[in-house]
Amino acid sequence: MGNGHLIGIVLFLLIHLTYSQCPKECKCLRAGQVDCFGADIVEIPPSLPQNIRNLQIINTEVTELKDGVLENMTSLLILRIEKSELSVIGPNALNNLISLRYLSLAGNKLQELPESLFQDLIKLETLILSNNMIGQIQPLLFSPLGNLKDLSLLSNSLQSLPRGAFDQMSGLLKLNLAKNNLTRLHPKTLEQVTKLQTFRVYENQLKEIPERLLKTLTSLQEVGLQSNQIDQISAEMFSNNPNLQKIYLSNNQIKSLPQGLFLNLPELSKLTLFENSIKHISTGVFGPMPKLKELWLYDNHIEELVDNAFSNLTQIQLLIISRNQMQSISSKAFNGLDELLELSLHTNALSTLNEDVLQGTPKLQNISLHSNKIEHLPAGLFRNMDTLVTIQLQNNSLETLPQDFFDTLAHVNEIRLFNNPWKCDIHILPLKNWITQNLAKLGNQSQLICANRPLIGMSIADLTEEQLLLATTVAPKIDETTHLYEDSSDIVPLRTSEEPKQVTTTSATKTMTTSRSGSSAEDDDFVDTTDADVVTDEKERSGSRLFGVVVAIIVLCCIAIVCTVIACVLYQRKKKNHVVLMRMKQQNEAEGTCLNL
Repeated sequence: MGNGHLIGIVLFLLIHLTYSQCPKECKCLRAGQVDCFGADIVEIPPSLPQNIRNLQIINTEVTELKDGVLENMTSLLILRIEKSELSVIGPNALNNLISLRYLSLAGNKLQELPESLFQDLIKLETLILSNNMIGQIQPLLFSPLGNLKDLSLLSNSLQSLPRGAFDQMSGLLKLNLAKNNLTRLHPKTLEQVTKLQTFRVYENQLKEIPERLLKTLTSLQEVGLQSNQIDQISAEMFSNNPNLQKIYLSNNQIKSLPQGLFLNLPELSKLTLFENSIKHISTGVFGPMPKLKELWLYDNHIEELVDNAFSNLTQIQLLIISRNQMQSISSKAFNGLDELLELSLHTNALSTLNEDVLQGTPKLQNISLHSNKIEHLPAGLFRNMDTLVTIQLQNNSLETLPQDFFDTLAHVNEIRLFNNPWKCDIHILPLKNWITQNLAKLGNQSQLICANRPLIGMSIADLTEEQLLLATTVAPKIDETTHLYEDSSDIVPLRTSEEPKQVTTTSATKTMTTSRSGSSAEDDDFVDTTDADVVTDEKERSGSRLFGVVVAIIVLCCIAIVCTVIACVLYQRKKKNHVVLMRMKQQNEAEGTCLNL
């Protein structure tokens, strides 16, 4: 009998032995895996095969893991007891599991873990304790886990961490402490985990991050600090982390970004700073970041942008600075952004823009300027920008646009101009002509209407030159322009969890407006009944004036007729009197003659 036959017989016997020992509540698979699923399971089955490598106990009513129940499973590599009612674990329940590589106790009701629980798990590489109710960690709980690579305590009730809790895990690569109740971290919490690559502590109650917390983590690639209460960050925070690729700082209370904060981060490709209280961005904040493609700064308190604020971000393609308080932007604020495709500046307090402000963005495709207070735009604002596809200017205070402005829009596919208080006189003729020739490029063309008398409420596209000339001639000296619109500014929303909602470079300015959110879709669906009310009132007033004129004419005619009748009567009386006087005169003359005789 050959060796091949012997091996086959041995494997057959092993498989037969495994299946003969399989509990009726579970399923035993050929690959040495046992799956025990369902609410009918209320305890760990006592007759489990000893030679299995993968044991999964999921969605059960198991409440306790007792000492010794797994002690003979020395070959076990993977143990998952998840989404069950497990609340008690014996201090020796995991003894003898010397081969275990992966342990997950996620989704149970654990509140504490015995300090000696992991004492035999010297080969363990992954430990998942997420979605429990663990309120504290014993100081030496993780000490035996020198080979651990991944530790998750996500979604528990931790308020603090014992000093040195992770010191013995020198090989740790990933640490997740997110969604707990941590209020502070000791400066030396991570001092010994020098190989750490991912550190997540988002959605806690941290008010500050110690300056030296990340000092020894030269291999760190991702740090998640979003959704805390952090109000300031040291300029040296990331100075010793040159391999950082992702930094999440959104949804905090950060008021300022010190110079040099993002200086030595050549590998950075993701940086989120939205939903903070940042007021100012100085020139020296951002160092060279050739891999950074997106920068999210929406929902801050930024009041202005200075020259060269982003000049080191030469590869950035998406820049979101919407929903701030910007009143001015320096003419060179966007210098160096040669690869920028989309720029979102909507929902700020801008009243105008410098003619050269976009000349540092030669590849710009989409720009969102809606929901500002823009009253005037220079004619050459979009000159030399042949790649421009979409311009959003709705919900501003524009009354007209310079004639040369339209010469730069030949390549634009869409321009939104609705919900502005357009002043319809002869000066708006260039806009009227451009609208007539480019109806397909306009969003909500029906809302491009006049906001001044006597053409209030009329569609600009339907106006004639004669009407515009007449409006210019009869225009009141005192400007009585009536604004028909109210702002319907966006609101992201951009975004939701830590990471903003992902958008393509052709749609980011329409979200947000995720987010943090209504979005610019509100602008598309905007229905303003104010203009209809104004037009109705105007018609009623015109009808009242016409009625008054008719009445006045009738009264004047009546007066004229009465006066004519009176005049005729007086004339007839005067004539009659004249005849009588003549007769009396003749009689007197005759009598006088007789007397003379």
